[in-house]
Amino acid sequence: MAYIIMFAFSVLMLYISDRYKENKIIRIGAFILAGLSFFVVSAFRYDVGKDYISRYANDYIKLGKGIHVENLELGYKLLVRICLFFSKDYAIIFVVTSAIIIGLTFYTIYKESHYPAISVAIYFLTGFFFHSLNLMREYIAISIVLFSYRYLVDKKYICYAILTIIAFLFHSSSIVMIVAIFLCDREVFNLKRTLIISVVLFIFGKYLWQYIGTYIINYTRFSTYIGSQFDVSFLRKFDIIFNLVLYLAIYYLYKNSKEIGRKDRFFVNMQACSVFFMIAATAMYLFFRISFYFGIFCIISIPYFLNKADLSRKKKIIILSIIMLVLTTNIVRRNVFGNTDEVSPYKTIFTVEDRIKPE
Repeated sequence: MAYIIMFAFSVLMLYISDRYKENKIIRIGAFILAGLSFFVVSAFRYDVGKDYISRYANDYIKLGKGIHVENLELGYKLLVRICLFFSKDYAIIFVVTSAIIIGLTFYTIYKESHYPAISVAIYFLTGFFFHSLNLMREYIAISIVLFSYRYLVDKKYICYAILTIIAFLFHSSSIVMIVAIFLCDREVFNLKRTLIISVVLFIFGKYLWQYIGTYIINYTRFSTYIGSQFDVSFLRKFDIIFNLVLYLAIYYLYKNSKEIGRKDRFFVNMQACSVFFMIAATAMYLFFRISFYFGIFCIISIPYFLNKADLSRKKKIIILSIIMLVLTTNIVRRNVFGNTDEVSPYKTIFTVEDRIKPE
């Protein structure tokens, strides 16, 4: 119920922001309130998400005691040290990380989205918000990547490089976004190539991982995944289907747009990469998480192409309806019937009396 109220309130605020867009105070104020609803739910949660206690709360307590914690990037450790300066209570790290993730995401939506309400709906229905409650460090990196794309599109490569390095300091998997530099100038993954690569990955991905991928990853910190509980295939047919649907919708809108530029090609290539990594997850779970770096851009690209495509209003409504139907089915399947992201029941630090306390 908390998530439904959060989402409904946010959409209402975005409606008000758009309705009174001539009034700067109301427009910006309503938009801030829309983001604030997501922030509050994320920041003040308790034991929501698989890693809340076992990973983030316990790591914060250990670092506060001077105990070494492995597999934590330098940027995140530094952030924890700063938080420890103000409070020994691990609750503060969830407040700060939520401010970073939600702040950067909503700021990018405010600056880049032609239809902010659609962007927020996609952010919610794709499950990106719920993933951020679990994969906290990775979503700090993802939100930085999302924020930084404008510099890449505008050929401000130094700014993009600096932000990518910062993202890397929070989660080293963000290094994959180096490839984005090569995905702006050309339509690298057109429909034909995307479908062919998808089929090849689906059929031969397991063998490519077994004979090539394991040797490459063995030289990274993710080598700990090999032979662990995460070294398993991760076949979620519906996740592949909804990513393909998003790609096909984006590609159709893209092909019906005029004056194709770097941003257009970037968005299409990003969604194609999201499909590839989602299919690659059938060989290794890690690729499922890497797909988020590329898939997150759909919260901007879909409104962008809906605004730009030279199509009738009726066709645009039909396309958007199909997208929303598929995404709604996905989120209901994941978090209503399955609780896949382990975000229910929702609890807050204010209502739980027996939460673990730092010594």
